[in-house]
Amino acid sequence: MATKFLSIPSVIERHDKPLMQLTSPLEKRIQLFESGSGFLVGELALSQGHAPYRNINSSPADLDYQLLAKTGLLLASGAKSGELVVTTGFPSAVYELFKQQAEKFFAVRDVITEYNSDTLNGGGRSRVQLTISHLEVMSEIMGCITAVRKGPLADDGNFFIVSLGYGTCETALSTAEGPIARTCVSVPGLRHAVNTLYDELTASYYLSMKNEHMINQSFQRGDMVIGRKRMSLLGARSTHLASYYNEIVSPAMRKAFTDTDFEKTNRLYLVGGGARYPELVAHFKQEFNEVLDVIVPEGAENFAALGYYLRSALWCGPNHIERAVGLDIGNAYTVISTYEADKPVNQHVEAQSPVFMEE
Repeated sequence: MATKFLSIPSVIERHDKPLMQLTSPLEKRIQLFESGSGFLVGELALSQGHAPYRNINSSPADLDYQLLAKTGLLLASGAKSGELVVTTGFPSAVYELFKQQAEKFFAVRDVITEYNSDTLNGGGRSRVQLTISHLEVMSEIMGCITAVRKGPLADDGNFFIVSLGYGTCETALSTAEGPIARTCVSVPGLRHAVNTLYDELTASYYLSMKNEHMINQSFQRGDMVIGRKRMSLLGARSTHLASYYNEIVSPAMRKAFTDTDFEKTNRLYLVGGGARYPELVAHFKQEFNEVLDVIVPEGAENFAALGYYLRSALWCGPNHIERAVGLDIGNAYTVISTYEADKPVNQHVEAQSPVFMEE
């Protein structure tokens, strides 16, 4: 089953005036209109805004969550009105609290999204009306487990899994009978390392009012421009990721995982955006060197969205697979997973001269 992903930064900023002279793809030029106000979303908020934001672990009742959700649905539908089957999720720490709020937002009414559809000339607004025919809300770690078991890896055995998100880090030991509850732990995510780096930098530099999300972009790149001078952050990033691992992640796993758990499997999957940092992955490999194979699967940052999509695909069935959507509204990035149709095979065959066999 072919799947495609779109990822946008999970940030918004109010900007009422329609933007013009933009020719990039839709996901890079999103401006939504809500209750008479305009908002830049994702890449556009980072490039055109002053202080793009998103509240950490905001609820479905909050404006930032709703704008990111509408953006996700807009992109999933290709900006066309219609019917969708949506699965989304939340970290375990807020799952029960936010589940009903999400069901109310998505399912009680059609979701209407008004957006700037003519960012070249600044002359058009369009509306997309989407009916959510079925909604499922999962915990984030269950979405990742579903991706491992039902996705390309198709791992039907026992395994540890750690989801390294920006707002939260989630762990579990997954078995064929389900996850072992005692091993399901939720602790602060990568923002801990980003914020300690921010504190270190502000002690020595003026950062021009950059907020947490802007610092995170620099953290990911490994460099920052301060006072018109480019500064490498790779050394500092490695130091703060090491502190994060040693102070937050490792103690949580030592408390949650027992020797009996390690007897059940020989592998650990690292997923989520944090799996993209080689220096962080190295700490896992060092700690579990003698007991587990630490695996970073391809596309690890998309595993929650993939798991959500696979759940939606089950509801759709093969006849309506194009309606299936996995929507992962993360604290750093929002990832949309949808069906990707197979590319048509060019069956044109050039005419060839006949080949005669010599007697």
